[in-house]
Amino acid sequence: MKLKYSLAFFFFLILAISDAWATHIRAGEIIAERISVQTLTYRITVVGYTDTRSNVVFGPGVINFGDGREEQLNTESDFSLVELVAPQVEKNTFVITHTFQGPGTYTIRFQEFNRNDLTLNMDNSVDTPFYVETQITIDPFIGVNNSPVLTIPPVDNGAVNVRFIHNPGAYDPDGDSLAYELDIPKQAFQRPVNNYRDPNVAEFSTNQESGATPALFSIDELFGDLIWDAPGTAGQFNVAFRIKEYRKLDGVWTQIGYVVRDMQIIIENSNNRRPELILPPDLCVEAGTLIEEIIQGQDPDGDPIKIEVFGEPMEITTSPASYSPEPTFQSSPGIVDFSWQTVCNHVRAREYDVRVRITDQPQSGPSLVDIRTWRIKVIGPPPVWDDLEQQTGRTVELNWDPYVCGNSASEMQIWRRINSDPYVPDSCETGIRPGYELIGITDMETFSFTDLNGGEGLAPGNTYCYRLVAAFPEPRLGESIVSEEICITIDVDVPIITNVSIEETDEQNGEIFVKWTPPYDIDTIQFPGPYSYELIRQDGFSGSNNRTSLGITSDTLFTDTGLNTEDLVYNYKVVLLDNGTKIDTSSTASTVRLEPTIINQAIELNWTFEVPWNNSIGEYKHEVYRNRTDANAQDADTFELIAEVDVTQNGFTFLDDGSFNGIPLEREIEYCYYVVTKGAYNVAGLVYPLENKSQIVCAKPDDNRLPCPPVLTFDGPVCSEYLAEQPCNTNTFYHDLSWEPDFSGDCDDELSGYRLYYTPDGEEGQFELIAELSSLELSTRISNLTTFRGCYYITAIDRSGNESEPSNIVCVDNCPFYELPNAFTPNGDGLNDTFIAFDNPFSQCPRFVLGVEIFIVNRWGAEVFRYNSLESSENDVFIRWDGKDQNGNDLPAGTYFYSGKVTFDVLDPSQKEQELKGTIQILR
Repeated sequence: MKLKYSLAFFFFLILAISDAWATHIRAGEIIAERISVQTLTYRITVVGYTDTRSNVVFGPGVINFGDGREEQLNTESDFSLVELVAPQVEKNTFVITHTFQGPGTYTIRFQEFNRNDLTLNMDNSVDTPFYVETQITIDPFIGVNNSPVLTIPPVDNGAVNVRFIHNPGAYDPDGDSLAYELDIPKQAFQRPVNNYRDPNVAEFSTNQESGATPALFSIDELFGDLIWDAPGTAGQFNVAFRIKEYRKLDGVWTQIGYVVRDMQIIIENSNNRRPELILPPDLCVEAGTLIEEIIQGQDPDGDPIKIEVFGEPMEITTSPASYSPEPTFQSSPGIVDFSWQTVCNHVRAREYDVRVRITDQPQSGPSLVDIRTWRIKVIGPPPVWDDLEQQTGRTVELNWDPYVCGNSASEMQIWRRINSDPYVPDSCETGIRPGYELIGITDMETFSFTDLNGGEGLAPGNTYCYRLVAAFPEPRLGESIVSEEICITIDVDVPIITNVSIEETDEQNGEIFVKWTPPYDIDTIQFPGPYSYELIRQDGFSGSNNRTSLGITSDTLFTDTGLNTEDLVYNYKVVLLDNGTKIDTSSTASTVRLEPTIINQAIELNWTFEVPWNNSIGEYKHEVYRNRTDANAQDADTFELIAEVDVTQNGFTFLDDGSFNGIPLEREIEYCYYVVTKGAYNVAGLVYPLENKSQIVCAKPDDNRLPCPPVLTFDGPVCSEYLAEQPCNTNTFYHDLSWEPDFSGDCDDELSGYRLYYTPDGEEGQFELIAELSSLELSTRISNLTTFRGCYYITAIDRSGNESEPSNIVCVDNCPFYELPNAFTPNGDGLNDTFIAFDNPFSQCPRFVLGVEIFIVNRWGAEVFRYNSLESSENDVFIRWDGKDQNGNDLPAGTYFYSGKVTFDVLDPSQKEQELKGTIQILR
């Protein structure tokens, strides 16, 4: 293998010898903004913060666009700006435009030499390159994507033993959601700085500000507060974190990019105390509201304070927020006045994060900072109804006023329910509450909708109530406050069915009682009568399958006989005749179907129906009847009421576990049930509730069927692809798994959950239960694994606790890798000084290595170096030979020969060992 040097590496070698390349870079990040909808042109902004004590100008740095092209930033940039932002800190802004050739995910990288000197938590910062990256996804199917924008500078001061806080003041111009995680400062792509340590290690700090131990260093994954509680050592530190952007795609939150910020923290010894902020309470306002609030601050030492406000409301182009006075030090206590005229374009699902920073100005020592987040949510105003009117065919035309935010919203949703629910939404409550059905969506140029009820017409005698909700487009999303309720009762100008009740359960001689009303609201001048009725029966809950006329009658009740009420569901409708001429037809109504689910020593009952009246009314509880209510009873034909079910709370279900009388169900006894539903129309003059029986159903509470084993699938990640993005010492892994239940055999299909088993030792290993999951979960992520290899199987659990046989076993193996260079330069310059296994890029890191043995000889076969990592206390698999012989003498430049083996941690026996054999050149 040839010795690899990048152009940037040679560039570094040449320039490192010059004093001009002295210490200067403190911090920075990259922002990507799409500036053309028609082309894939982006404005790339590289922001670097430098040490003014250096005479080095920021740039030239190399920017790589992730598409195979790179530029020297200072020569190709379209715009540059240098400004002093703090003592000894300059902000350098370079802007360059770049057009990508097509969709894809691009990692934009920037590297420049060098960082400033004396950073404590890395080695030799003065000779360490500075590196940051930003990733964007360009995809026409997800819309325009810009990277998050950071508004608070990344160089902050702090004091020993005082809690330190920083926030980047990040927002996403597309309205995408942001999340934060710690990273490691890098010196090149996938290459961490040398010997990085988090600031909270015992070397730098031991206690929190409160005195508790240990010291903490973390970032809030939702708000982005970076907290070090508390520094214990004065000096300069660099840390990094990643700001990830997520967008909801096809209902799933998907990461579409990130920005890495590398920042500097300067800690000094001081008796100064941190200033304090007093923020207004979080707000929720309708678009169009003028927000005027006071932000207060004070310093416990009485030092002057400066209050600054950052965040998206300050940066947006349409009606931005402002505050006064402008950032300046003022006496403590002090205030700033915040003002924001919200408009419709500000509506979105997420809150706006306003970051408020207070800085003190002590007479000596470092200024201290506190940052707090004030959240403001802007919601859409409620739509406003005009009117509604019943039309022919029992349809309803709905009309509303043009929406006040019609230029910003994307659709108007029409929701309906039977009977009124005149609730008033809570403060900041948007969207619809449960209990409503979405019946239509219109664009914002449409102000009416006709409710046809799926072409069936609305049921006479029912009251239908409607509400509107305006929805806003992706990716910002957001909804309006719901409109007021508007209701209408449908005229009873046809017969309405009130009863479809099973009076006899039998396979051949079943009976159903059907009853209906006359057409109360019919136009008797147009249709003077006399009226007669044709009763139609059909199979199923709805539809016209096996349509049968049961004859014409002038009566309003009928008992239908000779039916299979044990196995079949029937529905009925009534045709109105005036002097033998068909006038109209009622809505259909079905029988009530009761289904049992067998559980050990319990039976769950569920009932279903399709009827035009309302069977979900709180005051009318459905009744459950059962025979054998006494353990000694022998009369199976005697039914007693065992439950009254509030279906508005519990749904159309009931679990009989014997608790109603304290007598457990016995597995060998067959129990029989029927239910009586209760409902009503919104029509005066009828006797309520309308009661209808289901068929009788019988079952034994003895569940002896096992579920079928599910089918398990490993969804990733691919081992080598995952590790190509991870540092060499990564020892944390995850596995994504999914599964499908199998109901094809004679198996119990009433599942309560799944049990997942795992072993790291192959199919013959000892599997252990690692997760119990609900029946609704069909995938999971197993995190914090210390090795990638392992095997899984999953079982299904039914509601009685019965466990299926194991599923198919799914195994994955570690992806071992080990590669050595063919040359090194032991000249003491800190670069390529040792013969070491590759550690850059990450895809070439040693992976899953248990041990390395190597034997090196010169061209005459004389041994010059021997190493066995398993015999060393640290088991360093990198080797790190410094080019000296066994007596510590420098060997001459030339070619040397090595042999040996590397042992891997894998399941596959054929992959456990790899022979090492090759040549190595010492270059001096």
